[in-house]
Amino acid sequence: MRWIDINPRQWFYRSILESQQVFLDADKERTLFNGHTYNMFEDEKERRVEVIISDEGQKEFEIQGFKPDPRMEVLIYIDGVVVFPSKLEDDYVHLPNPIAGNKEVVIIISGVPRLTKYPCDPNATDCSNGNCREVPLSSGCQPQYPSVNLRQRGSYSFNINYLRNEVAISLGKTLKRVNVELLPGESTQNALERVLGFKQDVFTVINGVLYVSYHLNQVPVRINYNYIDHNDGGIVKYTAGERVIPTSNCVLYNDRFFPDVKLTRAEFLSLIQRMRENFYNRYTDRGYVKVNKSLTQRYIRDRSEIVGRWYDEDVLSSLDEKYLDGCYVFPLYEDDSFNPQACITRAEVIVYLHRFIEWSLERFR
Repeated sequence: MRWIDINPRQWFYRSILESQQVFLDADKERTLFNGHTYNMFEDEKERRVEVIISDEGQKEFEIQGFKPDPRMEVLIYIDGVVVFPSKLEDDYVHLPNPIAGNKEVVIIISGVPRLTKYPCDPNATDCSNGNCREVPLSSGCQPQYPSVNLRQRGSYSFNINYLRNEVAISLGKTLKRVNVELLPGESTQNALERVLGFKQDVFTVINGVLYVSYHLNQVPVRINYNYIDHNDGGIVKYTAGERVIPTSNCVLYNDRFFPDVKLTRAEFLSLIQRMRENFYNRYTDRGYVKVNKSLTQRYIRDRSEIVGRWYDEDVLSSLDEKYLDGCYVFPLYEDDSFNPQACITRAEVIVYLHRFIEWSLERFR
């Protein structure tokens, strides 16, 4: 499961787990829910990856500056097998049993994301009245996918017709290779964002440089790949098990669900839109046909507050949906505004879901 802050002890675990099996595309890469991106952490509770080679019989590992916190997840991988710690204390992580020597131990400390108060009312400047929500913070740095130069970078070669394919393994998982081709004038980072996005456990190699998913920052990877040996008559050779550690000074994590963060009206309608897309793909021969936001026709008084945001296409497409009698499915306020950044109320959630169910039964039964 992709959300590190969701576990079986939580009352909503099963619902979220099952919702993650609802995909919006045939390749099963786009799920119903999107996570919140973040890369800032509370002081002394940063995300960390520690790579240690064990001693014979070792059972505890010293991590200077580590301070346990119930909001923090600590996972230990021993030769790719996950082990949960038996005890956490300042500067130390303990294993349930001693292990053999010369084992690669990867300790991933999730950290505690920093949250900030955010006014539900975009015109509000004072959060003291409690009419605010907490949202995870991003630093605003320029994200770069974790990368590392391969040892044979200058002679690296890839061809699907080669006898042996590229293979990359990290934390006991075989990563999925994603082909990334740069468009004319496109930067490598923009191409990676377009193709990799926030996919987990994927990799690609461009010009002998290995790139991996954001969440694998500073995590060891073992890779097999082909290269041309120019000192041996240009023969294609295969290197196996090269150990590298891709790194980046600025990543965006998207591996938390943040179950206690309140939704805005825009976020909720974006979720509704993803459900609409799923229904069209499942219950019609034609499937969902994306409508350009510029072609949506409904008058929305505060449309300018929607256009240009990450959710603009989702929100405008959903608000443009109609019943068979021509009436719009989702209501606006009396002054025809939508107020996308306001927190959605329980009453509004019920109304939107009820009308969505009515529309679904009418459209797809």
